[in-house]
Amino acid sequence: MKNIFKNKSILIAGGTGMVGLPLTEKLKDLGAKIYVASLDKITKQQMKIVKKFYKLDLINVQNCIKVTKNKDYVFNLLGVTGSPKINYSNPGSFMMSNLYCAVNLLYASQINNVKRYLYTSTYGVYGKKLKMSENNVWKDFPSEHDKYAGWAKRMGELQVEAYAKEFNFEGLYIVRPANIYGPNLNFNPKNSMVVASLIKRICDNENPLTVWGDGSNIRDFVFCDDVASAMIKVVKKNITKPINIGSGKGTSIKKLVSTIINSKYIKNKPNIIFDKKKKSGDKKRVLDTSFAESKGIKNNTKLDNGIDKTLKWYQSNKNEVNKKFNYFSK
Repeated sequence: MKNIFKNKSILIAGGTGMVGLPLTEKLKDLGAKIYVASLDKITKQQMKIVKKFYKLDLINVQNCIKVTKNKDYVFNLLGVTGSPKINYSNPGSFMMSNLYCAVNLLYASQINNVKRYLYTSTYGVYGKKLKMSENNVWKDFPSEHDKYAGWAKRMGELQVEAYAKEFNFEGLYIVRPANIYGPNLNFNPKNSMVVASLIKRICDNENPLTVWGDGSNIRDFVFCDDVASAMIKVVKKNITKPINIGSGKGTSIKKLVSTIINSKYIKNKPNIIFDKKKKSGDKKRVLDTSFAESKGIKNNTKLDNGIDKTLKWYQSNKNEVNKKFNYFSK
């Protein structure tokens, strides 16, 4: 199959995070000219690869127009994420920041004649009544635990669909990842997701370790490298229908905790207390990945291997994790 990335100028918006880093390396190996935009610092390693780094807020439409000029492709990885607690306490910030990032970057890409544009949605767009299959997304409402970010991402998807129809913008793609984890994850205790929160607290020797809920909640976890590889395949194979990116397998929170504390990188194993009085979200959130698998897109990283890689990275970069940009403390 033809290498459609060679010598192309590609913008990775939000490209300094856990998906942006492996995506940068993979696209570089394919001969692309890479540009990265982010509010976070760029690593020395990544800076050696990219043609230019823009430290700009892409909620601003003029910044979006600037960074998309003379670009062939855009990978939009932008999005404000956080724990359920942050979602409950900052619903407006969640919703509006995700909306602006989506609307402005696609608008800028269209007026600057970008040829291919990938939008990163989320499995938060799905409700909890139906199977999490691509065609079911509009048959239910986003879960109450994801409704602000979920609706914002749905609106981003709707904009992609509208632009495809009105402007004959053919190279538009939507991916819906599950819970992404891996090196360079957001470990800020104020707004980190479940994997990062558990890893940080366990590595900080919190004992006993209190976990919200009874541990029976089931989630779909996908390693960052697998997400980056999937994104490249979606664009390369021109898969213009929305597509789920996940493991397709459910892992209970109890199993996740066990996987972390039994890793070879954990020396001090805490006592675990499951606090059943605390909110723990929906009981089960697992993507149907049959469409992705039919297109040759698979999850290649087992949970224990991915957790080991994440723990190894965290323990080598403890001093850097709290320096990451935090939307809720800017």
